[in-house]
Amino acid sequence: MTPDRAEVLALVRSSPAYVAVHDKVGWVGLFGQEHVVEDPVGARPVRSQVPCALERFWDTFIAPNEIVFDVAQDWVDGFDVVRDATIVTTLAPGVVVRTPAHLIYQTGYEDGVLKVRRMAAYWEPRPVYLQLMRPRRAYVVAALKQFAHMFRTLGAGSALRFVGAARYVGRHRRRALLAKLAVDGIRDVSKVIVAGHSVTASGTLDGAPVALIADFAPRSRAFRSLKTYGDVA
Repeated sequence: MTPDRAEVLALVRSSPAYVAVHDKVGWVGLFGQEHVVEDPVGARPVRSQVPCALERFWDTFIAPNEIVFDVAQDWVDGFDVVRDATIVTTLAPGVVVRTPAHLIYQTGYEDGVLKVRRMAAYWEPRPVYLQLMRPRRAYVVAALKQFAHMFRTLGAGSALRFVGAARYVGRHRRRALLAKLAVDGIRDVSKVIVAGHSVTASGTLDGAPVALIADFAPRSRAFRSLKTYGDVA
C-alpha cells in the first residue's frame, strides 16, 4: 500500500499531542500490534512481545511529567518521518530539562489502518543527567523522585540498563561521521548526537536542511549504514 504523506505526518504529529494532554489510551493506540520503542537508542528497547511494556514506559517516563516537543523540522521518506526536536520536560517540582533529539517514526498499515511500528529517539543521557545534578534542592528532589519512580515501575534491572545508556560516548564515531559528511558535501553540520551504536546530525545539502542517521558496527568505527533524510515537510 502506498503511503499517504499527509496521513503519515498526521499520525506522527498526534504522538506529542497525546503526550501533552496525558492521553495514555490514545498514545498507546498509535502503535501496531508489533512495535518497538527505543528511547533513548542504546537503552533496552520496549518491545510488543513483552506484555504491557509500552504501558509501563508511559507510566514511567510520561505520566509523572509535563512534556513538550519543540520541533524544528520534519522530513518524510515514504512511511518514515524524522524529526529534529528539543524535548522540554518539566519534572516535579517544576524543574525543566531540555533534551536535543532526533526522532524517527517508522510506520505501516495494519488491517488498513496506519500504525507506528518503530519509534527511536536519539538523544544523549549524560547531558540530561548533568542538568539534574545542579546543587539546588529542587534539582536534587526532581532527580531522586524520577529515579525512584523509574525503579518502582521498571524494576531494578531495566532501570539500571536505562541509566547505563549514558556510558556510550562515541567520540571516535562522532569524528568518523563528521569526516564522512564533509566528503559527501554535507554542510552546516550541527546537533551531532551519539546514541548507542548510532550517530545522528542535522545539516544542509545543496542549501536544503537534511538529517543524517548513521549506524555503526558494535565496538567499531565502521559504518553499517548511513541515511540522509531531505524531504522537507
